[in-house]
Amino acid sequence: MLNRSPFEAWLKSFEDEQESVLATVLPVGYTPSRDEPSRLFISGEHSVIGDLGDEDINQRVIEIARRKLNESNPKSETRVFTLPNGGNIHVFIDVYIPPAELMIFGAGHDAIPVAKYAVSLGFKTTVVDQREFYNTEERFPGTNRLIVKTNEFPEKVTIGRRTYIVVMNHHIERDQETLKFVLRSNSPYIGVLGPRSRRIKMLNALEEDGVVFEKHELDRMFSPIGLDIGAVSPEEIALSILGEVVARKNGHEGGFLKDSDYIHKSVAEKATV
Repeated sequence: MLNRSPFEAWLKSFEDEQESVLATVLPVGYTPSRDEPSRLFISGEHSVIGDLGDEDINQRVIEIARRKLNESNPKSETRVFTLPNGGNIHVFIDVYIPPAELMIFGAGHDAIPVAKYAVSLGFKTTVVDQREFYNTEERFPGTNRLIVKTNEFPEKVTIGRRTYIVVMNHHIERDQETLKFVLRSNSPYIGVLGPRSRRIKMLNALEEDGVVFEKHELDRMFSPIGLDIGAVSPEEIALSILGEVVARKNGHEGGFLKDSDYIHKSVAEKATV
């Protein structure tokens, strides 16, 4: 990447599905000194390529980019900066975030509509189950399927900051081993199928084995999973689960819009109204 231009690095981040930011000086109120606009690329790993023409502005944009890359749902925007000579430059800060991932642990019958709805919503969808005859392309079209055992998770399963997790193995020991792995990850959401009593039983069993989780780890655990919509069928339960995942991804609590002052707006948009 070091030999690439900022724009080439930006295009490569799309190809690799790696989060990144491209800052571009816009031709507003001044005459550019060159044909190509000044650009600055900041990767998700915080490597930097390019120059906006002023070191102080470079650093300010880098800080803005890093804050955005740490947000759950960052937005692109134009910022105005003042140059040492008193003039202003407009910088468009374009944020690329690859599609969020939904990772489903368990390939049972009720996981099929969860995966189907996730794919239709644009999630990069991964199904993790060691049973080859369940975890098939025919049952889970359009998904990435990982056929791995729980003891292989650390080597073969990658969980990122935008990987949303659903645990539905229907096997309490397998769910416990899954929790040992996923609750230590960077996932912002870990939904676990089953009643509250089952969650308590699993956590108590893990604690007896010496596995104790911190509060911030348990705060990401949603169990029972899903929004309360009275779901009964596998399809309704899947809708409940995906509704909660989308709410979490977008920074919402879920609930009725009846009598609300806002409809279908992000938290940031609401704050500006």
